[in-house]
Amino acid sequence: MPESLGAPSQRVLRIGPDRVTVTDTEVVIEAKHEMPEWEVRSSRPPAIYFEDKKFLLIGKDKAEAPYGIRYTLQPWPEGKASNPNNFHTYDAATVAERGSSHRSELWGQLAWSLLLPFYPFLGLLWARTQERLGRLGFIPRSLTGISIFTSFGLFLAQGVMAAVMINASIRSGKLMIGGVIRAMTDQSHLQLGQLAISAGIIDAVLLAGFLADAVFRYAHYLGDDQWTGGFLEWLVPKSLRRK
Repeated sequence: MPESLGAPSQRVLRIGPDRVTVTDTEVVIEAKHEMPEWEVRSSRPPAIYFEDKKFLLIGKDKAEAPYGIRYTLQPWPEGKASNPNNFHTYDAATVAERGSSHRSELWGQLAWSLLLPFYPFLGLLWARTQERLGRLGFIPRSLTGISIFTSFGLFLAQGVMAAVMINASIRSGKLMIGGVIRAMTDQSHLQLGQLAISAGIIDAVLLAGFLADAVFRYAHYLGDDQWTGGFLEWLVPKSLRRK
């Protein structure tokens, strides 16, 4: 419930984090955050309803801390036409909804900032995940396009590392076949429980996978200007991917 303070001729209300000063001639709202759709307009302005009364927005200025913006409303002039399709209500529910939207926007900006360093790799995620990232401001089509070049770059990195390993084998006389995975471990096999898998085989699979992914996804990307897809997603029928 708004809390009323001050003399009868001037009331000061607390509505959420906002301070509202009500006099006989105007209403001044010192808002914590901006009301996105509230704009001062001279032609067919929107009506603002407060305490069941109709007001006209005549001023929008920067407010002193701890508030963010200051709105000035005056009683709606007689005979002035309003836009019947554009009106706003200011009350506790409106302020609460604005606060929720602001918090969601802040969390979205934080998530966007944390994910931005991984931008070249986000398109390796499958289409449904890319669509969810679109809510944070990422464009799925762009993510897919960048990640195709990321796949090709990883293929080149695997190829270069394989060449380095072969050259090292020739010089040392010790056979070392593989790529990035083999170079990152001193063991020729990776132990997964009781299963031992050759690091060279894993590198070979990755080498072939990155090349195939870059080629096939690029073909899909050029053939359909709306297509998006992640790493090896083209292997799975669309009907199964959407389940």
